[in-house]
Amino acid sequence: MSKPINEPRLVQQALIADEDLSFELAALVPTANDITNAASKFIDRATKLLLSDKIMLTNEQHMAVSSAIVIAQLTVKEGAAISKLLRNPDASTEVIAGLRLTSEDRHDA
Repeated sequence: MSKPINEPRLVQQALIADEDLSFELAALVPTANDITNAASKFIDRATKLLLSDKIMLTNEQHMAVSSAIVIAQLTVKEGAAISKLLRNPDASTEVIAGLRLTSEDRHDA
């Protein structure tokens, strides 16, 4: 049986073996996470607005908020891709290919 990992650095390496965040890019990670966090908060608030019994939206307003939620959901995915690029620039080809696929799917819908 293997020995438990007790050192935080070893735990980090075990969990994120393929990521090697450089100090040059480290300052950008919180900003990238802010993109995802803002979109997530928007989705939460917009969904609550759509489900509210106190505020009656017109059909156009409802459609606008629903469409904005879809865009915010895509923003969450793209924010995660930005974060992944920063944490693992060597995987940029895979990440960018994934974004292109998402973009093509978006236009096909």
